[in-house]
Amino acid sequence: MTTISKITKSEVIAVIETALEMQPGLLLDNARAEDEEAWDSLGQLSILVALDKLFSGKIAGLTEMAEANSISKILTILSKKNLI
Repeated sequence: MTTISKITKSEVIAVIETALEMQPGLLLDNARAEDEEAWDSLGQLSILVALDKLFSGKIAGLTEMAEANSISKILTILSKKNLI
């Protein structure tokens, strides 16, 4: 039986940075969409697609993710869903 390791918060943030085409290490845990120029409606869509790919399709069914406009909200939802 293989154990699948959970994805870390740092990995989630790195995927979000990539989705927003940002340099690694720029987004902090308290980053919000309104404070990041790249995090507009298209950026939000890019984040959702990247996270859905990272979590093997488990994000598409989480309607609350569409309105998650901060790193902390995204991490909270993922944590509640036991994905991180």
